[in-house]
Amino acid sequence: MFSINLEKSPFWHRAALLALCALLYFPYLGRLPFFNKGEPREALVVQEIAQQGNWLFPLKRGEEVPSKPPLFHWLAALTSMMGGGVSEMTVRFPSALLATVAVLLLYGLGRRMFDEETAFLGGLMLATTVAFQSEAVAARVDMTLAFFVTVVLVIFYLVYQGFLKENWLYGFYLLLGLGVLAKGPVGLILPAMVISCFLIARKRWDFLSRLCFHKGVILTLLVGPAWYGLAIARGGDEFVARQVIHENLARFFLSGEGGSGHQKPIYYYIPYLMLEGLPWSLFLPFVVADCFRRRAYAEEHLLFLMLWAGLIFVFFSLSAGKRSVYILPLYPALALLTAVWLKGSDGGGIREWGLKSVGGLCLLLGAGALVAFIAGLFAGENVSLLFSYVETMVKAKDQAALVIVRDALARKGWIFLPLFLLSSVLWIAAGLRLLAMDRRTAAGCLAVLSLLVGLVVQGVVMASLAEARSYRPFMEEVNRRVGCCESLTLYGEGWDLSSAIFYRGGRVAVQGGDLAVLKEKMREAGGYYIMGEREWKKLEAPGGPGLTVEMRSQGAGPDGGEPIVLIRTTKAGKGA
Repeated sequence: MFSINLEKSPFWHRAALLALCALLYFPYLGRLPFFNKGEPREALVVQEIAQQGNWLFPLKRGEEVPSKPPLFHWLAALTSMMGGGVSEMTVRFPSALLATVAVLLLYGLGRRMFDEETAFLGGLMLATTVAFQSEAVAARVDMTLAFFVTVVLVIFYLVYQGFLKENWLYGFYLLLGLGVLAKGPVGLILPAMVISCFLIARKRWDFLSRLCFHKGVILTLLVGPAWYGLAIARGGDEFVARQVIHENLARFFLSGEGGSGHQKPIYYYIPYLMLEGLPWSLFLPFVVADCFRRRAYAEEHLLFLMLWAGLIFVFFSLSAGKRSVYILPLYPALALLTAVWLKGSDGGGIREWGLKSVGGLCLLLGAGALVAFIAGLFAGENVSLLFSYVETMVKAKDQAALVIVRDALARKGWIFLPLFLLSSVLWIAAGLRLLAMDRRTAAGCLAVLSLLVGLVVQGVVMASLAEARSYRPFMEEVNRRVGCCESLTLYGEGWDLSSAIFYRGGRVAVQGGDLAVLKEKMREAGGYYIMGEREWKKLEAPGGPGLTVEMRSQGAGPDGGEPIVLIRTTKAGKGA
């Protein structure tokens, strides 16, 4: 059905992977406005660099120390300079570009380790994995870190195996230093941990010694640690508290009130790895079991990939602070390991049982999608009711997002019904092919399914969330009504104001603290103010200053319950 011809030339393999990434990652970079908390916070740093020229030690709004080093922001600022200004597209573009290069790098590594067929399948799996797709279109630092971990480990292994000359180690150390600027010391710790454990396991003390005392180490020190030294000298105690202690030491070692948030149990990543590794994570339990049963770690290539994935997984599992995106750097290794396992020719045992088990699961998923399609036909405009029962199963903070998706189903059921039908066909086809041990066709069906779902999620689901939550339309109207020279203050209590500041287009006055202080300022200074609707209702209680509500946002903010209002004092309204 969708059988993949894995025997084509490297040129066509690279072209196919490049086209796949172009289709998955790039179309929606500039179409979706910022609607969550993370992306506009990074965009503010990019905006500071582009507008103020503060490259070495950029600050959010010119005063707040950012939570991450500036490599991602530098890349986004360069893109913005070439693109004519800072926008959603230019801030997200580095993630999409680095994700694409990482896929091609994995293909190159797979060709050297195994063969062209395995390499292409590994690149295909990485490109279409849910977690990798998600971060490839996000204005976050995590894809930058994953890329630099990948490129450093690929160069090391190719030099180790003799595919590259040792002069490449200078590039290795330079990129290792840049990795520190991607997300902090973890950019050095992860590759160093994998490489040292691999060389110790292989008893290659000579190579380990050469790495430790290579002249290129100076490049790493000149790039990563040197920037930290300058940043500490410039930012002082605030920088040390924010980036060194809070974002690194406290996040890894401390739980409870002393930690930095995101504290989760040690098994936290297991379900997320299975969920965000779809569709290829369906094979993961059997890949792991078969690798240990066959003692695959005795084979050098497989040992390297197993250490790459396993050590990163264990490292972040031991960390007190956990988020699912932290384990993004292990997906390239998992993709190649899964490709090796799926292409393996030896029958029987765990491999045959695993393929047939996943085949059976695919048939069940296909049957479920078919039931949803048939029920949707009878439900008509009420197709969204098919998913309403899920509301009782999710956390309270996720119910608002579910309502938005449900409404999108009601409005755009004509898109989702064909999706259910086609998904059913693809799941069933993949299941039947796996039961028949036809892994090429099954892989093709799963890849097409992932591509299809990814495009619909970006084009419909995420677009609906953005429409319901983004402050961009509100701020565009604010910019039309309130000139750049007029007084505008954001009251920052009760809502996340990062995207509002970004869409204002530059630095803006921000005030926090007690509402009584704000009332006094309004009486004395006048001007325009933006605040959360809940805070506004407190402010307009008896005794509040005379205010006029200019407009209310349709977007409800990142958490779905934070609409904002533009108000003006009587003084600001004179002559209007």
